[in-house]
Amino acid sequence: MKENLVKTVPSSSRRWPAVVALSGLIAAGLLTGGVISQTSYFWGDGFAKPSVRTKSQAPLIDASSSDGKRFRASGRLFSGPGGGTQCTATLVSAPHPVASARALVPTNGHCVRDTLKTNEVVVGEAAPQGWTFTPAYYHDNVTEHRTFAVERVAYATMKDTDIAVLELRATYRDLAKVKVTPRTVSADKPVSGQALRAAHAPVVGVDPGAQFLRLSTCQAKASAVATHEHTWLWKDTTRTDCLGISGGSSGGVVTTEDGDRLVALLNTVATPGYLGCGLGRPCEGTATGLVVPRDDTVYAVPVDRVASCLDPTGLRLDKRGCRLDPGQQVDVVFSGRETQSQTPGGPARWDAHVSPAATSQQKYAAFKTGPFGVVDCTDPVGYSRPQPLPPTGLDYTDVLPTGDRLHVLCAAGGLNAESETWENSFQYPAYAFARVDNASPTVPPKLDIAEYEDSYRVRPEFLLWEITFYEIKYGPRATTDCDDGDGYAPYRRVPISLSKAEAPWTVCLIGYDNANNATSATAIPVPSTGVRSSRSVLRLLTLGGLPAPSR
Repeated sequence: MKENLVKTVPSSSRRWPAVVALSGLIAAGLLTGGVISQTSYFWGDGFAKPSVRTKSQAPLIDASSSDGKRFRASGRLFSGPGGGTQCTATLVSAPHPVASARALVPTNGHCVRDTLKTNEVVVGEAAPQGWTFTPAYYHDNVTEHRTFAVERVAYATMKDTDIAVLELRATYRDLAKVKVTPRTVSADKPVSGQALRAAHAPVVGVDPGAQFLRLSTCQAKASAVATHEHTWLWKDTTRTDCLGISGGSSGGVVTTEDGDRLVALLNTVATPGYLGCGLGRPCEGTATGLVVPRDDTVYAVPVDRVASCLDPTGLRLDKRGCRLDPGQQVDVVFSGRETQSQTPGGPARWDAHVSPAATSQQKYAAFKTGPFGVVDCTDPVGYSRPQPLPPTGLDYTDVLPTGDRLHVLCAAGGLNAESETWENSFQYPAYAFARVDNASPTVPPKLDIAEYEDSYRVRPEFLLWEITFYEIKYGPRATTDCDDGDGYAPYRRVPISLSKAEAPWTVCLIGYDNANNATSATAIPVPSTGVRSSRSVLRLLTLGGLPAPSR
């Protein structure tokens, strides 16, 4: 007879959150397409599989149509590690560009690197070999496709927005030879209720032979939305109802209804199958806290800041009136953790380390905090008096507010103790964030049960982002009490085999979120209704799902 597992380890060391498996971008929300984003996301480890958006695909654009002529400047971008990330980009310029100037293509910041940090800004970085841009990327002109190498990352960030501007090796004159002329970027942002169109080339959920430019018609449902996803804080995003958006659509151009004014770029979507807030599930910061959007809600980032920095020769961060963050504020290192307001060590605290930027000589720092979506870090009102900032930096460890919110720490650095002269410092402050969460997961634990010839294989299902860790015990149904705390141990994502000869069994599960809030103990009988047969399991194996059982 199988004995129960050992007694649970202390709560301080029992955490095994799902996020440790999420190295790099699992592009379920962020709309890139690539090797990672098109494969199964750790289903064999018990992660609940998000839905693949194959319905409501946007129509393909015909090269010879009026829209085909209008969107010739848009196309496929290969970028990211090894050039294996697929996004959408568009040739742009200021009015009357210099023909010999290097051509510019904006896309999303996460298309450059999905590991960009909360406050990271990239300026003038050489593009890795293999990055390319193919304009006029239509399904019915494949023989005419012309690929151009990306020479340089002129600018990229995921701070406040999700924007990158790439510089091609080719000039505007070179692109004109293949009848591709640049679009003009609008200085206006989308407004709520505005009719929009989006040209993009999705790959996830799309047959390989149909992964070309498509056109979605949609509407801006809200503007100036504060959006949080994973480690990023964005402001002024536009919430839309665009359909047919999936991996590969990132950087797709969003225009006014007539298709003439380029006002935004597609950047993320609320992935069906995910819960709560996290990677693949952006949430909105409001006066009442974080709001989880409906499935398939699509967000876009305005491009007015890019417009402010363009001149006929290219992108100029030193141009008068340029509003792209130059990346010269203080450096802030923090965990971005989720925590309960009370921890075993006392009240939860900020864990930020602030130091002068490598490109600047800040000698003082000032701080203020507030709820995400409410606090305005660019407003000098509410900041503390400047305090000395040593070259090695300082720790900010004040007690976090107790309310269940995403809290933001605003950090600005300056050269002196007179904050009245800090206009530029407050224009582009740096951030840290922490989420206080005292609520239990909104869903109960779930167990996947597969039937083999002489055993049942069981594994708890992680329900991102509500349940990211489990404690488990199991034993004979007659003697196993799930309400008894003894015998629970961390589930290490290794499926458990239960002998049919010793059935019936009871499997006990307690689920936890990233803040260590627990569900009630749940008893699940084995065998149970809804058990998958070994035939269905073997089918999963051919799709890269469960690990092969021992025979």
